Amino acid sequence: MKLGQLRSFLSVAEHGSIRGAARALGVTQPAVTQAMRELETSLGVPLLHRGPAGVELTVYGKALARRAGLIHREIEQAVSEIDQIRDGSTGHVSVALSTAVALQLLPGAFGSFRAQFPSVELRLNEASVPNTLPRLLDGSVDFAVSHLLPGSLSGWKVERLFTMSMVVAARTGHPVLAATDTRQFTDWEWLLPYDDDSAPDLVQQLFAQMRIPLPRQVVRCTSSAMGLKLVGTSDLIGVFADTMVDVEFPHYGIIQVPLNGPLAALDVSIITRPGAILSPAAQNFLDFLRAQVQRA
Repeated sequence: MKLGQLRSFLSVAEHGSIRGAARALGVTQPAVTQAMRELETSLGVPLLHRGPAGVELTVYGKALARRAGLIHREIEQAVSEIDQIRDGSTGHVSVALSTAVALQLLPGAFGSFRAQFPSVELRLNEASVPNTLPRLLDGSVDFAVSHLLPGSLSGWKVERLFTMSMVVAARTGHPVLAATDTRQFTDWEWLLPYDDDSAPDLVQQLFAQMRIPLPRQVVRCTSSAMGLKLVGTSDLIGVFADTMVDVEFPHYGIIQVPLNGPLAALDVSIITRPGAILSPAAQNFLDFLRAQVQRA
């Protein structure tokens, strides 16, 4: 199995036709057809079913497709890593960061990293844990940094980086700001920054700390920008990371709601695929993030 054959197979699987694959790869259709025939011959099984509407993967093709993407990315990563070791200034890094983490760490870490590694390609993604885990598994994201509940990701490599406190917020002039009893908080709809997997524990933890019953209605929202906009333009009460109080709240007309005591901090952790080895470029960027934590 050759890298070019694997690349052709992945392109055919993605585009559903030899023509589309050839166009995407910038080669001729006969070249793609030849690569596919050689790959099928080397494996001894048919990978494609060719019909008038295009091509479909056979059961063997589907089995290969499940692994081929990761294999291809690992090979590309190995080539990139060799280049990085050779000259120390090339390669690429793909990172997923929660918005709150990015606000706190990214400006300083990016500036330091770019000054030392000006030619490394950097891809930044917003981290929502359920959406990020598949990308960690298939290798399209090197590592993620996000807030997690303790023990919520068994089987993954998780390294605690620091803790982040949460605050309750509402728009300026919201009636909740005049409430004399926190039990009145349940009269309004809440917006909470959680994913389905962590929902029960996080919701119970937050409201147990505030010593108030669970709200009647909850909006689940993992996008910080969307949540800030909704809270700033409605009667929703939101829960956000405290790093947003000074940086983001003023832009959206939001203020922190005073409580009797602080909410417990959540762990912010580095998440990597089990068994994954970070490339030198990815490891360097992670080191700059760690250094930024020490400066904070």
